[in-house]
Order: sequence, then structure tokens, then C-alpha cells
Amino acid sequence: MRKRAGNSRHARVTRGFDAAVMWVQVQGDGRVPVTRLSRGAGNLRTISLVSRLAWRSLLLISIMLVEGSCIVADPPEYRAPGQTRPVLNVYGAVPTATRALVLYTPTRTSFSVQVRSEDAGEDLRAIFFMDYQIKPGERVLISKTITASTYDNEDRTATLDWIIPMMALKGCHYVSLVVAHENSFLKQIDETRLDPRRADDDAAIVTWTVSIDPTENTTLENCPSVSAPPPPVP
Repeated sequence: MRKRAGNSRHARVTRGFDAAVMWVQVQGDGRVPVTRLSRGAGNLRTISLVSRLAWRSLLLISIMLVEGSCIVADPPEYRAPGQTRPVLNVYGAVPTATRALVLYTPTRTSFSVQVRSEDAGEDLRAIFFMDYQIKPGERVLISKTITASTYDNEDRTATLDWIIPMMALKGCHYVSLVVAHENSFLKQIDETRLDPRRADDDAAIVTWTVSIDPTENTTLENCPSVSAPPPPVP
């Protein structure tokens, strides 16, 4: 049986494509091509229009993909601040540590210094000495604990309220404040002694010079001192 002319698969595909192109053209400008030639010219315009629309759509999709795929870095890992050496505000010390303090017995005086440090949960120990590290006159005046805090805390102070008795040693002396973390002291041996393995990295010290009941002959030359070791024999 012979196939009717114009009813082949190729013809049907061609007619279907022409109909689709005509529909797009009608949707675009509202005109229906009359002849095959006019339809061919319209097809080229339509294909060009569709191509431009396709490129614009592709560009829009690319922009959306780029904007939607921004790389967001992971937040930095939080690390607790490490422990730091105590800082003593010597400039703001009361009384000032830049000149000798003259005291007469019986009397009462106070020493106060602001302390700042990052403690990582470990308390501080503040010890006031008279004639620190000078034998045999060294004495502990007071030892106290300062609660652990952070470096941002500016409200911590080490304070000594000192009542000087009549029987106090007259003349020139030193009042020293030593501050370090609890584990920097040799607590198993003497809780007022620093562990030399940690002292260099953790201890802070400030010293006042005091002259108790001075006389006309009292000078800084009368202050106690540590004798220097003899020079080595060549």
C-alpha cells in the first residue's frame, strides 16, 4: 500500500516544527506567516529570539548559582585565655613607691596596689614582707588569697593595713609585696616561698622603702642590704 504524499515521518516532523515555530511567532508579535517563504524568514527571527532568551536565562541561572554557593568559613575555634603573670600597677600604688616613706611609732599605715592577671581559674597569693630576702631580718607581715579572675577585672587590689608597734625595728627597712599564682609557691615546704622553677615566669614584686623613727643620722646608707658574693679568685 502506497503512503499518501506528505504523510511520511519526515513530512510530519517538518509540519510539527513549522507549527511550533508559528506558535512562538504568533506569541511574539501576533502575526501569522502566510507563505512558506515568509514562514522561513519568520523561523530565523524566531530561532534568533529563542537563542537570545536561552542565553539570558542561562546567564541568570549562573548568577543565581554563584550567589547561592558562597563559601562560608567555619567560625574560629574558641580557646580559653591562658594564664599570665600578675601585673602590679606600681604607678598607682598607695603610697608611692618612688620615694622613701617616713613613719613614726606607734602608727598605722596602709599599702595598696592594683593587681591584674589572667588566672585560668587559679587563685593568686599576695604576701607582704619586711626586708624580703634579707637575712636575718626578713619577716612575713601578711599573706592573703586573691580570688581568680580575668585580666579585664580592674577591681582587685593587694592591701596591707600595718600597725607599727613601739617595739618595731627602728631605722631603714623595705616593705615588699610578692604576688604569684598559688601553684608557684612551695606549699608542701613553705607557702611563703616561691618555686624557683616558676618564679621567673609568674611572680611580680613591688618594694617600698620605709624609715621608722628616723634620727638625724638615719640615711639610706643605713638600709639593710644583701652582701655581694666575693669575686672569684683568678
